Amino acid sequence: MVVGAHLAGIGLAIGAAVCSAVSNLSVRKGTEGGRTSDAILLVAVCNVAILLPIVAVVYYPDYGLTRTSLLSFVVAGVLGTLIGRALMFTSIDRIGASRTAPIIASWALISTGLGVIFLDETLSLTHGVGVVLVVSGIAVIAWRTSNDNAAALSRRELLIGLSIPFLAAVAVGWEPIFANVGFDEGTPALVGLLLKSIAAVTGIAGYLWWRGALPAATTLRGQNAQWFVFAGVTNTLFLLGYYVALTIAPVNVVSPLIVTNTLFVVVLSALFMPERLERVSWQLLAASAVVVAGVALITVSG
Repeated sequence: MVVGAHLAGIGLAIGAAVCSAVSNLSVRKGTEGGRTSDAILLVAVCNVAILLPIVAVVYYPDYGLTRTSLLSFVVAGVLGTLIGRALMFTSIDRIGASRTAPIIASWALISTGLGVIFLDETLSLTHGVGVVLVVSGIAVIAWRTSNDNAAALSRRELLIGLSIPFLAAVAVGWEPIFANVGFDEGTPALVGLLLKSIAAVTGIAGYLWWRGALPAATTLRGQNAQWFVFAGVTNTLFLLGYYVALTIAPVNVVSPLIVTNTLFVVVLSALFMPERLERVSWQLLAASAVVVAGVALITVSG
């Protein structure tokens, strides 16, 4: 029974990783002619639209909410689901999904450091090896990105382009710190996911309304919006697969498999994305594999 549950968890985790990769590449396709802000809004709306009925039915009538958990998930949603995702989508638009994904994977390194500072967690030798691998892999990706400067960007523009995914990793790295506070209050994971998604929708919709930049009806019927909706659906499937996998299989089995989404992004980019959108080399694939190995070590030893 335990072996069967573990196998199911492994299958869900791998499926979730593929869905995450497909979501990122869908954003890349949509932002070729569409706005990043529309991608952020539509993906978050899809998250809420799918998660809300599931949470409403499964956890009725007790959703396990407290004031502390509500606040913690809202903050986590603003940091990771809104700011982190906004920076990630912007980076995908600027430097491509195949370069963004491995850099953002360094959020595990950042989260580990924050855990040591704020949650009294400890570092091991395995952590150290993982950190070295992540940093080395990202250094190679940054080097390849600067060498593959097909758009002839200035040094300053390249630096800005590379800094965006790092900032996204920082925002995403903070998210588990606040989310763990909510989980410690006894709030179910899917309820927390929904709250984070609602916070993101409220934040981006409010910002776009204030700027007078909400997408028009014609925009929502266009092909770019269809890519964003598909990204939202696959992103929600990723979230559901990930969290369900965690309920039936150990964290040290699920987390390293989820991180393979980075490799799926690179491989699928090489197979299906036009070169004008994604420039994939063997060095990029190798560096991504090194980052994945490092993040896997960090998560397993965590």
